[in-house]
Amino acid sequence: MQTLLIIAAVLSGLATIASDWRHQRRRLFYVAKPLTTLLVIALAWVSLADAPPYRAWITLALSCCLLGDIALMWHHRRAFMLGLSSFLFGHLLLIVAFASDLPLSPLFLPLPALTVAGVYLLAALSYARWLLPRTGSLKPAVLVYLSVLMAMVLTALLRAGWTESAASRWVAIGALLFALSDAVLAYRKFVATPWWGQPVTLLTYFLAIGLMAWAH
Repeated sequence: MQTLLIIAAVLSGLATIASDWRHQRRRLFYVAKPLTTLLVIALAWVSLADAPPYRAWITLALSCCLLGDIALMWHHRRAFMLGLSSFLFGHLLLIVAFASDLPLSPLFLPLPALTVAGVYLLAALSYARWLLPRTGSLKPAVLVYLSVLMAMVLTALLRAGWTESAASRWVAIGALLFALSDAVLAYRKFVATPWWGQPVTLLTYFLAIGLMAWAH
């Protein structure tokens, strides 16, 4: 079942990207995009069966992402704010999921994990400083969202460092891909709309949630 869900999600994700190539959006896009996230949610339900509490948080987080996916298929301001709010709650739920695996007492964090977290934080803060002046009246909302997004990624990175498991590293890579997807989306929203923007946004996003659904 897990393999079938992965194959179905990959095919649906590729169909989503192909149906929106160079901004020539087709009807298939409006079906394939939410379907891909639904398949990822099903993958999480199957893959994380051995960790029921963690699976519940991840499933709820991905459900918020699904709502955000649907909202962002439209381009008006209200849809964007609904999408932003949905993904914000999704990131908060991901933080809860990742934090549930952290040790209760402080432990030594390996230098590689600290290095990756530091590099990410520096890059994220630099990008936020560059982006925020370009967001106009949406600056407060974008600032809140970016703060929660950074907290989600840092929690995933610290979790990978503390647990030192291969699965948690894949989840951390997923969190970084999520941040990259949002960075490109923000660039498209507030700066410019290059032809490669939507494919990169979708590809990194689908990989991100797929890794989070597959690994624990």
